[in-house]
Amino acid sequence: MRLTRAFISFVTLALMLPGLAAAEPTPPQQLAKQTVQKVLSDMDGRRDELRKNPQELYQLVDRDLVPLIDLPYMSQLVLGRYWREATPEQRDRFQTAFKNMLIRTYGSALLGFNDNVDIEYMPVRAADDAEKVTFNAVIHADNGQDTPITLQLHLVNDQWKVFDGSVGNLSFVTNYRGQFNSQIRRNSLEKLISQMEARYNPK
Repeated sequence: MRLTRAFISFVTLALMLPGLAAAEPTPPQQLAKQTVQKVLSDMDGRRDELRKNPQELYQLVDRDLVPLIDLPYMSQLVLGRYWREATPEQRDRFQTAFKNMLIRTYGSALLGFNDNVDIEYMPVRAADDAEKVTFNAVIHADNGQDTPITLQLHLVNDQWKVFDGSVGNLSFVTNYRGQFNSQIRRNSLEKLISQMEARYNPK
């Protein structure tokens, strides 16, 4: 399974998780169902408009998806040892470029969502004082294909944030780390960041 296809499934499920506050008693499954209805409602009847106006699509992704991700920690995991070698400026620049890459590269995935997507939510089993949670679900596609999804979340300032996810055994962090580390070894971290900025940062 290609990473892009897996990330589409990741986006589908991650969009259902905003507002998972530590102090919020609402069960995650209930929150997920409420949230996905709102997101799909926001897009209902706007798909052609969003295709013609990608900036509006990017804004939607930035608003609905990015706040759910622990970008600083995910950026650190993705760069691996190169994060430790990076200067504070390089870390900030990479994090911004990485965020814009996610927004621009996978924003189009939103346009393929089915308003009536069938999602089976698995119970979240964790201690009341747990600081990490594994969220599992199965996306049932119209073609009969079932896609199991796993999201790894941890608490950041009393909010649950996604720091990794997988489709089957395909970890997003592991795959991005492999891609970026290969480019860094061929060139340099600075070269990677500059290329990402030129390609993904708003002009």
